[in-house]
Amino acid sequence: MKKTIFLMVALVCLFVAPTLAKATDLPRLMIVGEDADTDTIPRDSRVFKRVLNSISNELVNRGFDVKDETALTHQTHIQGRKRRNDAELIQVAKDAGIDVLVIFSIYPNAKTNANSVRVTARIEGRLLSVWDGSRLGNFESEPQQDQLVPKPYSRNDVLESVGKLSKIIGSDVAAVLADRLEGYTSGNDGAGRLVEWTVIFDGFTDDDMLDVEDYITIFTGYESHRPKTNSLNTSSHHELWYKSTIDSAHLKRNMVRMLRKMNMKGRVYVSGNELKIVKQHSVKQKRKQSNNDW
Repeated sequence: MKKTIFLMVALVCLFVAPTLAKATDLPRLMIVGEDADTDTIPRDSRVFKRVLNSISNELVNRGFDVKDETALTHQTHIQGRKRRNDAELIQVAKDAGIDVLVIFSIYPNAKTNANSVRVTARIEGRLLSVWDGSRLGNFESEPQQDQLVPKPYSRNDVLESVGKLSKIIGSDVAAVLADRLEGYTSGNDGAGRLVEWTVIFDGFTDDDMLDVEDYITIFTGYESHRPKTNSLNTSSHHELWYKSTIDSAHLKRNMVRMLRKMNMKGRVYVSGNELKIVKQHSVKQKRKQSNNDW
């Protein structure tokens, strides 16, 4: 009975605070080119920069929070690298604190026949949730227009022709991306984007975890949770996958409040999509046995 009353009080405490406007929170985006394939246009090309700027402008106009890679990494990473692979792009995004990576590649295509050479281009790529590795969708665009190139032609002529199509290509891609990102941001029911957190409880007993689970299931935005299968869960160390629309600040605050309600001392740490709660144990002092009876 006492435990039921205790949890009812906790429920009131958790929801008295104003609901955070999670539905209006936007992910931090970074637009990058994957040009490891030598058939693609490298990121130091004028054409590449035109397409990137076109995509960026469209997303900014839609209200998205688009971060510039150079501005965030010029003091920490080597600049001007090209032909970068996925692993490098993802690491750069994590280092810069990016939520969603927009990865694209540009493939020029010269169609030759007896009378002419027509140049077009195809852009393909994907959206990647950086911290939990979720793929948020792929995209591909190839404009119906093409550019005539006089014979004989060089690769530079092809690139210049692609450059003339860059605004059309970039705008088309950005429109598709914006629609996908808006769904990712607001969710199907408008309740906020669903995020999979890794939540670690260090120093908590199995009995402690029973009480913990009573709390985390009533947090704002809760969807589901389950033990993390690729971690070592013991009687004092527990790792969960926790799906919720809650943001990091709100989740951390709820965990601190939970510790207080459970009469525990601990520390809460947040890094990316990982949240760690370390329980602090009181140190028992050794006492000298009294000799008063002797």
